[in-house]
Amino acid sequence: MPVDQVTYDKGSWPSGEDATRNYINQALDQRGVTDPAARQRWTEAYLTLTEHESSYNPMAINDWDVNAKPPNSTYNVSDGYGNGCSRGLAQCVPGTFAQYHQPGTSNNIYDPVANIAASMNYLEGYYHVAPDGSDIRAKIPQTNPGTHQGY
Repeated sequence: MPVDQVTYDKGSWPSGEDATRNYINQALDQRGVTDPAARQRWTEAYLTLTEHESSYNPMAINDWDVNAKPPNSTYNVSDGYGNGCSRGLAQCVPGTFAQYHQPGTSNNIYDPVANIAASMNYLEGYYHVAPDGSDIRAKIPQTNPGTHQGY
């Protein structure tokens, strides 16, 4: 999806661990992950990742790190924040969200299901995480409990 098709509509999605678990399950459905063991691995890893990245808040915005400053962020978009700021449960930047967007999900970067699905696609595509999630914790430290580290 072209990055200019990303939308920035803050909705009223519930936050918290239970809501996030539901969003993760919907993202796995959208991605066609049906194996129960794979779903469990992705769910456990993403509950940790979203806790670390956004405290389970679909409206979270990072407007302070390197992505939020020039040259990575050069103009504001419709939510009032820079075009390079990371957003949502999995803290996707707009370019990554667009590149790894899951067909059939919303173009809205704040939509929790779309945000998580794009993030999962990114981890598979860029970091070569196995589709069954069997190596996610080895390859993505941020998915490990107690580990707060960028990836």
